[in-house]
Amino acid sequence: MTKGRYLAIDYGDRRIGLAVSDFDKQIAFPRETLEGLKPAEAISKIQQFCEDEGVVKVILGLPVQMDGSVGERFVKTHEFGARLRAAIDPIPVEYLDERLTTKRAEQLLHEQGVKAKDQKKVKDMISAQVILEAYLAVPNA
Repeated sequence: MTKGRYLAIDYGDRRIGLAVSDFDKQIAFPRETLEGLKPAEAISKIQQFCEDEGVVKVILGLPVQMDGSVGERFVKTHEFGARLRAAIDPIPVEYLDERLTTKRAEQLLHEQGVKAKDQKKVKDMISAQVILEAYLAVPNA
């Protein structure tokens, strides 16, 4: 297994949530939410994050509809992933079905007593954490 961290991304038009693993790739930590950035700006920030944190793999949440079909968000996310892959090469970018991650993040925040109006600022990075936890749970991830 390559030494370094994994980075998970919950991509959205307005906000992009980031979560990172420990070096042993056992625990996922919510890290930050990028807000109001154009895709090129976000890619630049993520590229710098990867360098600063020793990221060896990126997991990008892929929004699949509940019925398994794909929509506009899927296409936008896939396009962002392709641009990100080119910018951070040779770091691999993998996709993970992110169905229900936002609901799970909302549930976790509710359980922690975070009011709905206060969840907006942290929900995306918690969603990224949920994506990363799901990825880390798969054997040989």
